[in-house]
Amino acid sequence: MKEKGLNALWLEEEIDIFYLTGMRFSMAKLCIGEKEAFLLVDGRYHAMAKEGASECEVLLYESGKTLPLFQKGEKRIGFDGATLPFARYEALRKGYPEQEWVSFPGPMRSVRVCKEKGELEALQRAADLTWQGYCMLVKELREGVSEAELAWSFERFCRENGASGLAFSPIIAFGEKSAYPHHRASPENRLKKGDIVLIDIGAVVDDYSGDMTRTLFFGEPNQQLLQLQEWVYEAYQIAFAAARPGMLAGELDECVHSYFREKGVDPLFCHGLGHGIGLEVHEYPRLRYNGADRDCPLLCDMVFTIEPGLYLPGVGGIRYENTVVLTQEGAKSLYPK
Repeated sequence: MKEKGLNALWLEEEIDIFYLTGMRFSMAKLCIGEKEAFLLVDGRYHAMAKEGASECEVLLYESGKTLPLFQKGEKRIGFDGATLPFARYEALRKGYPEQEWVSFPGPMRSVRVCKEKGELEALQRAADLTWQGYCMLVKELREGVSEAELAWSFERFCRENGASGLAFSPIIAFGEKSAYPHHRASPENRLKKGDIVLIDIGAVVDDYSGDMTRTLFFGEPNQQLLQLQEWVYEAYQIAFAAARPGMLAGELDECVHSYFREKGVDPLFCHGLGHGIGLEVHEYPRLRYNGADRDCPLLCDMVFTIEPGLYLPGVGGIRYENTVVLTQEGAKSLYPK
């Protein structure tokens, strides 16, 4: 804020407010000054916020009502220009005409990107439950079972064993459907001998997300896909070994593209190498050599996925994914091999 000459920061993103206050609201505003913070809520949350948000002054939100912070002459107010809708910006500008509203895209990214000890522990618990759910799913693989049945089995297992929810809808894909990286589990697509099985899942435990992918063969492997699987796993090992503090997010992705180009299959790798993960399953940075975050340096205690994949339309796809935490010694996986 000081670097941008801001007197205060105005936040409306639910996940950022939760990170700073430990409380979830469907609608709230948080205004942070140099020495004080004001949490603005409506009547539904007022009593709860007064009890739980001890480090903020809690106020009932009334559009246009001057905040105590603004009365002190604070003029330059930053807002998250990457997420605040234009209509909300217009409302703020008209509601508080004495202030200068300054776009500050992603103000919380640098705060949230490196995880603290409690966050790392929660991420490990989410990974542990996700892995247990995966092991359960492997035992349920049988001829005739549908993708949707397995997706529901995973959700039920996680919720019965401490999850507050799922990080995303389980991606369970049989046969040629595995060539769609974000396939939606279908009740019609049923497992048969010779199918490839792609399982991409994640449980949410203590507000933090799990995320992992494995690809299996149900019966005799397709030799073409078996070759792709070997290359994908080797690409994962290359990226895992290369990850180190100080390298750029785009550089890590480029390691895998370089390997796939050597094998002549780079066009089959159609997404980034990974993404940050924490309170949200997709967080800053995105690991992509030509993406917006390509120049983001990787730092100790950053947590992100490494998930190379190769997808052959009409045949099937392979993806191997672990969530890792970056240490001084390199990457450490939250999942077993």
